[in-house]
Amino acid sequence: MEQEKINHCDTIIFIYPVFWTEAPAKLVGWFDRVWTYGFAYGNRSMKKLDKAYVICIAGRSLSHLQEHGHLQSMKSVMLEDRIFDRAKSKELIVLDSMTKFNEEVRRLNWDKHLHTVYQLGQSL
Repeated sequence: MEQEKINHCDTIIFIYPVFWTEAPAKLVGWFDRVWTYGFAYGNRSMKKLDKAYVICIAGRSLSHLQEHGHLQSMKSVMLEDRIFDRAKSKELIVLDSMTKFNEEVRRLNWDKHLHTVYQLGQSL
């Protein structure tokens, strides 16, 4: 059923909160169950998507993620491993500094992130 849905779309968007630079276990499990041999790799029946977006919500700032190599790790896993060549274009969008521990920082970033996602929606 999930594989049929994918083969009927042109764009796929994954939205999730970051847990230790990784997607939640349910999403990781989804990849394990849906992007199977014979569908997403091997002798594939999965169509090549036009676009794939990964939108993740992170508590840390983008500069912190870059400085410590976490951003590159996130890109490597989601874009280079999971999306790989399954889409013509792919992008990771990080909505950063959304920690519940600093309400002021989160509030300052809210409008910026809302605008980012709105612009993405307009381009689809």
